[in-house]
Amino acid sequence: MPTYLSARLTPKTYHAAGTISSANITATTAGALGHANGYVVVPDPGDGKVLEFVSAILVMEYDTAAYTAGGDTTINIAAGGAALTGLVSNANFIQASADKIIQFVPLAATFLTLTSSAGLALVSASAPTNPGTAAGIIHYRVSYRIHDVSTL
Repeated sequence: MPTYLSARLTPKTYHAAGTISSANITATTAGALGHANGYVVVPDPGDGKVLEFVSAILVMEYDTAAYTAGGDTTINIAAGGAALTGLVSNANFIQASADKIIQFVPLAATFLTLTSSAGLALVSASAPTNPGTAAGIIHYRVSYRIHDVSTL
């Protein structure tokens, strides 16, 4: 027989929003989009908690010139974890020569294995580069839920 959760136990949906600067798009240091672990868009929720990714809207705000290089972009479990979304191609996002608005949703082809005590990161398969005049920025809004694994 199923157990039904009361309204007070139902997880609330949260939103994280921010902007990734031009310098953080091309940098390869930890915490930047060009780093192998990507740019953290939702921080670690704490011990014994797991994030459930709901969706994300990203705006690549073009300015002056397009970025070069870079790779396909996904939202992953932070610190090098698996992709939670399908990908947007580099040509349709980082290298675009006009503003782009994209939506990420969870992968649906199979189940998703989540990791407790881990945030969410925007990850590019390889580091974007600046040809000299690219000044675009990325705005993001991520929707997610936090589950306490001890109460599941």
